[in-house]
Amino acid sequence: MPANSRHRSTSAPVRVPSTLWALGPAPLDPDDRWPDPVLSHAIAEFSEPASRVMLLGWPTPAARGALRIIEPDTAAALASIGDLDRHGLDAPTDRNGAGQSVDLVIASLLTEHVDPNAAADHVTSLATEVLAMGGLLVVLSRCRHSDSGVLLDPAGSVVAAAQAADLLYLQHIIAAPISGTTVTTEPGSSALARHRVAHTDVFVFLQPSHG
Repeated sequence: MPANSRHRSTSAPVRVPSTLWALGPAPLDPDDRWPDPVLSHAIAEFSEPASRVMLLGWPTPAARGALRIIEPDTAAALASIGDLDRHGLDAPTDRNGAGQSVDLVIASLLTEHVDPNAAADHVTSLATEVLAMGGLLVVLSRCRHSDSGVLLDPAGSVVAAAQAADLLYLQHIIAAPISGTTVTTEPGSSALARHRVAHTDVFVFLQPSHG
């Protein structure tokens, strides 16, 4: 999409929120790619009613020719976006058919065993193509252990890829379930020392206006 054809985002001026989002007492589900409390909070903070909000998952969904296959969890998340009076969009399978620019891209890297470098490159590349000038990219990620016990953290890959794509790094937010003054987690079930899922990392980047 040529830079001079992009409209400016209709979102309100960027508001830098608190660096901690308290999500309520229920522990996070490590298998949920689109946790509703995090998704709702991000949409409320970073977009206005009638904004165009695109969801970008990883790995990318399967496609058969022009047929787009939307996973059930993504379909439910898109419905939630509609309930918040925004226009929800799934990421295009055709990189040449992105269409009208969007105000907010929310990317989820919450699946197990993601390749941090490939995921970060894909997310930031697509975001720069579809975002309006002044639009925002919000990336959801978290640390996890591999099957061999190696701690994986996509944060560095996400920030490096975004900055290489000329996106401005605005904020790192911790989204965590809080009970009183305590972060709540699911009890561990493995004898191995493993990282428990206690929070979601929320990274916010700005597509700057040029000229």
